Amino acid sequence: MSCPPPIWPGSIFAAIPIIRATSRLRAKRAARAIGPRAGGCDFPVDPSLDGASAQVWWRAEVDADLLLLVASPLSEPSWLTAGDLPDRRLIQGQGRRAIRLSLLAESSEAATPLAAAIPLDDHLPRRLAALSRLWRQRRGQPAEEDVITVQRRQRLKAMLRAWDARQGGAPYRAIASGLYGSERVAAAPWKTSSLRDATLRLVRDAEGMVGGGYHALLA
Repeated sequence: MSCPPPIWPGSIFAAIPIIRATSRLRAKRAARAIGPRAGGCDFPVDPSLDGASAQVWWRAEVDADLLLLVASPLSEPSWLTAGDLPDRRLIQGQGRRAIRLSLLAESSEAATPLAAAIPLDDHLPRRLAALSRLWRQRRGQPAEEDVITVQRRQRLKAMLRAWDARQGGAPYRAIASGLYGSERVAAAPWKTSSLRDATLRLVRDAEGMVGGGYHALLA
């Protein structure tokens, strides 16, 4: 580090070189202090990637498109073997049609035929749809139409309810009370309430859907 120039009495700009020199020194120290674990933990996925490029693996409890694979109990050959998943994980397809495969067995021979383990839970229809998409992809058949998720289906219903109420002359606050409950609406000032913003978006999106946006559902 070079020494700052001498300070001459009466100069109002004498502090500028000192500030610059000390600022550079602090910046260098801060840069050395920042390491791969700054903040306490590493990112599981590169945060610079967008949502379509990042390969995020969720648990099967929250990702109904994740198919769990096990060794097949049948002796017949299978069109999917452990050798197809050398890292025990595989993404089949791209975009919204992508299906994530996870091999539960820790060690399996490459020729081991695989079977899908489908949990009998509330996501069963979605899991079966993912399995059907995988079967079509492996056989070279055209993909089925996109499945509307449960969350999107619920939002579409809320949009229709909000639209019908608005067309009937209901104010936005009354619509919000019907959708989210009067207690939640009254818990915060209406003008700054997040429920107000959500209700406005529902009505706005419903207007776009009625104006021709519904064609996207049929595409």
